[in-house]
Amino acid sequence: AGPTRAEYFARVASICRVYGPKLDRIRPPDASGAGDVVAAIRLALPLIQAQERDVKALEAPGELRPKLARWFELQDRRIAMLENALAAARRQDYLAVGVAYTDFTLSGPETARLGEEIGVPHPPC
Repeated sequence: AGPTRAEYFARVASICRVYGPKLDRIRPPDASGAGDVVAAIRLALPLIQAQERDVKALEAPGELRPKLARWFELQDRRIAMLENALAAARRQDYLAVGVAYTDFTLSGPETARLGEEIGVPHPPC
């Protein structure tokens, strides 16, 4: 039958406790400096990807699956924005780095709102 909501969110919270402190140690970049943005993304992206992978691997209660699918879609989109920023940095296209990072930042509230509606701990998940 799958886990209860409480069991599921306890497992999510345990994953957040692993990655949250690591992400908290990464200093938020000055968005006006592409080098700062790229350095922060290089540190944060692998942690964000691993955190999402671990949360996705959990069995979710059936009633949460549709909303979680949407939340993961938003998370995937945000991760792609960070990947795009790194790709732009490799091309030395710092305007594109700034755009991708700004898009990532601006997409945060929508993702957080849906996560809160579902019950996903925030921050850092």
